[in-house]
Amino acid sequence: MDFISQFAVSLDVILGEEAGMIPFHNSHTHRVPEDDNEIAIVNSYPGKSCFIENAYLSCGIHPWHVNDTWKEQFENLPFEAKKNSVLAIGECGLDKLFVGNFRQQIEAFRAQVTLSETLQKPMIIHCVKAFDELLAIHKEISPSQKWLIHGFRGKPEQAKQLMAKGLLLSFGHRYNVETLLYVASTYRCLYLETDDSSLSIRQIYHQVACHLSSGNLG
Repeated sequence: MDFISQFAVSLDVILGEEAGMIPFHNSHTHRVPEDDNEIAIVNSYPGKSCFIENAYLSCGIHPWHVNDTWKEQFENLPFEAKKNSVLAIGECGLDKLFVGNFRQQIEAFRAQVTLSETLQKPMIIHCVKAFDELLAIHKEISPSQKWLIHGFRGKPEQAKQLMAKGLLLSFGHRYNVETLLYVASTYRCLYLETDDSSLSIRQIYHQVACHLSSGNLG
């Protein structure tokens, strides 16, 4: 089963309308799962990924870690990313709030997009204040692999723009409720994550279910 099929959670499951609503799928986390009923994609870095029971991995160079040595970091990435336990490239991306060389971020991101296409593995993307640049790269490359924007907090208008280009959105413990409802009503499923939150994926499910129950899904 591919990445998209495994981690897109139907609204019926989130709302608990189907029997056996576990396991809880966590599309992006920085913690090893502590719950046997959680299936997660654990973020890792080149040279540091390893096998984790009940977990898959993503592996990439975070924009905060991009500096003059990013090409040296990248040398290890193709070897790590080929592993069967690695489902996605990332998290990687662009962040204009990070004090660093944005041009290097773009270079590192482009290199990881190329790797994603070569290995036919999707991307988990961190993007802050750089969606114009992200969409420009997406348009130029026209990737065959899916791009999942993790921890999305934008407004519905921005979500519509990204979704129209085929990008997917994942929600953590902080999000725009109107956006959550729009994405849920459009796809009838959601990507949910804990990222680096202290909340468990069970708690994220519960929080999202409360908003879905009280919202107008259309």
